[in-house]
Amino acid sequence: MTFGDSRTEITSGPFAIGLVFVMYSFSGWNAATYITGKMHMPEKNLPRAMLAGTLIVLVLYVALNAVFLHTAPIDKLSGQLDVARISGSYIFGEFGGRIVGAMICIGLISSISAMMWIGPRVMMTMGEDIPALRVFARRSTSGAPAYAILFQLAVASLMLFTRSFEAVLDFIQFGLLFCSFFTVLGVIKLRITQPDLPRPYRAWGYPVTPVVFLLVTGFMMYYLLLERPLQSSLGVLIMISGLLIYAVFRKRPGQPAASASPGRE
Repeated sequence: MTFGDSRTEITSGPFAIGLVFVMYSFSGWNAATYITGKMHMPEKNLPRAMLAGTLIVLVLYVALNAVFLHTAPIDKLSGQLDVARISGSYIFGEFGGRIVGAMICIGLISSISAMMWIGPRVMMTMGEDIPALRVFARRSTSGAPAYAILFQLAVASLMLFTRSFEAVLDFIQFGLLFCSFFTVLGVIKLRITQPDLPRPYRAWGYPVTPVVFLLVTGFMMYYLLLERPLQSSLGVLIMISGLLIYAVFRKRPGQPAASASPGRE
């Protein structure tokens, strides 16, 4: 394959869609920002946690893919989701491949547990800020955001039972990319409009790293809109509905905050 062919592959739609799955594999490290209120010295520990998490995932992701590509023919892996089972079957046989697939499923439990802890706390904070969503600010006697957990469970189950995993991933990932894009764009905007603003967290490599992130993220969103218009459009509608809820029901100046005390209100 020549350099020109490689450049064409990298700038193609299939490559951009493939990056969606890569981004999903790396997602999760950013969730540390959602619990900064529970951290000791977040200005130091948050960057350390995000950097360590990203490096660990990077090493594991590259190592696993190297094993997959080394042990199984590329044509057997192309277009498949359960590549770990396929690779495992070439190493340990068909039964061993099933065991490897089961181990991957068990490993996902820790990710599910983390998101069940992190996600509802985002909704809990929304309930504390927006009176119309106050129900999500309610906590159980042990301090868990019970209503937010139940709501997240219902939404996740509905999506998984009505759509394929790939369709759900495209739908979710477009929204995450969209929010990440404008969050990083906001960093650049604030550097220009408010250069003297206190910044306890530094953007390493600024402005190169934010610009590279914006270019790659915009590249993925562009092809998601072209190749997955339905899922991407639904993601846009969900975000627009969130903006409308915030605009209509946001807490006004002087309005009391929602109660976050344990038990029923």
